[in-house]
Amino acid sequence: MDTVRALKQVFIFKDVPDQVLELVAGVTEEISLSTGETFISPGDKPDALYVIRSGTVRAVPEGGKAPPVMFGTGETLGEIALIDGGPFAGSATAVERVDLLVIRAGKLAGALTDRPEAAVQLYRAIAKSLAGRLRRAIGMISLSKDR
Repeated sequence: MDTVRALKQVFIFKDVPDQVLELVAGVTEEISLSTGETFISPGDKPDALYVIRSGTVRAVPEGGKAPPVMFGTGETLGEIALIDGGPFAGSATAVERVDLLVIRAGKLAGALTDRPEAAVQLYRAIAKSLAGRLRRAIGMISLSKDR
């Protein structure tokens, strides 16, 4: 139940029913990272969603042309990799001790195989989160072009 509560605090899962989150929690791994430990490298294909339970992570886009982005407690990395299995386009490193919840695509698919309605609710929530991020990014690009 503790993992369900932690997932419920994450934006992409906030509207997902508890019974669906219980399925997700059942396949979730918990890992801890030390300061300076890199857990995503460019080109990795972990097919996983990382939920930051506590701590801070620095994500650096591949090529280093864009500035690093900091992610903290309750934020996620890897939504797209979870869905499409594609590689990461950068790296992620723990800035301090970080506790992560790791949701692997294969394990998640197995848990949802016989529960298509739960799968729809979960993937709709993830799609809604990604769509919101895309809208914000497009808005930021539009604003920067107007200047």
